[in-house]
Amino acid sequence: MSDIVFGVMEVKAVRETDAALMVHLQRESGSTPTFVVADRISAEARKTLSEAGIAWLDRRGHLWIKTEGVYVNAEVPRSAGPPPTRVVDVLSGTGFDVCLAILASPDTQIGVNELARKIGRSPGRVSEILNALRHEGLVEGGNRPVVPDLFWDVADRWRPRWIPLSKEPRPEPVDRYRLSGTVGAVALGAPIASGTSWPQLYVADDDDVSLVATAYGASGGSTAAEIAVCPARYAFEPDLRGGERGGFLVADHVVVALDLAQDKARGREVLEQWEPEGRRRVW
Repeated sequence: MSDIVFGVMEVKAVRETDAALMVHLQRESGSTPTFVVADRISAEARKTLSEAGIAWLDRRGHLWIKTEGVYVNAEVPRSAGPPPTRVVDVLSGTGFDVCLAILASPDTQIGVNELARKIGRSPGRVSEILNALRHEGLVEGGNRPVVPDLFWDVADRWRPRWIPLSKEPRPEPVDRYRLSGTVGAVALGAPIASGTSWPQLYVADDDDVSLVATAYGASGGSTAAEIAVCPARYAFEPDLRGGERGGFLVADHVVVALDLAQDKARGREVLEQWEPEGRRRVW
């Protein structure tokens, strides 16, 4: 077998549009096959490059090469450094609100000011967050999310602190809670058996947690429900509801999916099979 010669192209991030341009240039030039090396290659970009036979290495840990006598499609040791501190910073608080808003409407183009009004945050901070996410290849034109990449980056930082309750709260006032977890997933049609799971209920702030925990008691033995402050305040907006179950308003599909993603075995297996009705899948 003769030696394989590649022309290496190193870039920060590759989105689907970037990959399409690389394929076009490769075909037009007819030059040495390109080997794309990037800190981040989106799922759609990977597919575009692979279908065109362009080798790539995503430094987050995946290598794809297909040429005469060689085929590699494998997980490899991660070589990209951790995200810059500022990017890690934005995936919390207002950053979660921004990400949830654009993931909930992934095909909608939206301006900074409109998005800021929608989530009730300052335009300056929203712009800063979008710029940081765009720099990492997680947001594209029209402030639309790069999926599923943005979803999984958010999932890695989504860490609600669940507090057990000895009694299930009454669903009143109705807007206080958003039902998530396994019970919420069942309500939204996810392919999962509810079994004996108890409701996991989000509230908007620490004051609500304190009030509910006082009324329904922190569990010292059996657990009847769990409560947590939702990482994204935007989850409580009226247009972000997934229906109703047992008197509780169900959280949006994206919120429930983020909770399922915390279970790296069973939860992620459910996500692989879940195609939410009437919604574009972003995971």
